[in-house]
Amino acid sequence: MGDEYGYAPSAAKSGPSGQPDEREARGVRQSAEYWAEAVRETPLNRLRYYDALCARPGYLDDPGQREKIKARIGELIRETDPAAILGDPHLVTMVRWLFTEKGLVRLRERAKQTHKGVVADMADSLHQRGAV
Repeated sequence: MGDEYGYAPSAAKSGPSGQPDEREARGVRQSAEYWAEAVRETPLNRLRYYDALCARPGYLDDPGQREKIKARIGELIRETDPAAILGDPHLVTMVRWLFTEKGLVRLRERAKQTHKGVVADMADSLHQRGAV
């Protein structure tokens, strides 16, 4: 009922001292460098960073931490184009999780108003056919 062949044990992820090996440390360092650069670029990338933080197990177990990050995410949502947020399924899930379905409905309404304004701006006399 057992295996016919003997297998060597799998290699441990950490070295003999219990410290992470060089590949794992390099991966952590590269990830930190990526997020440090991406976060400086746009509020949308900052939202993606917070989404990654919220996905970590146990990160938001403290209610005070959850309220603090919720306030910061709310600020970033107000800075960002709502259509861009609605186009990213991970961010939609984060908005729904933190602000419930009501927050997502408000975001959709804001996206509709934003895009109506863009179309209305293009309909002024300079952009209408035959006006120039």
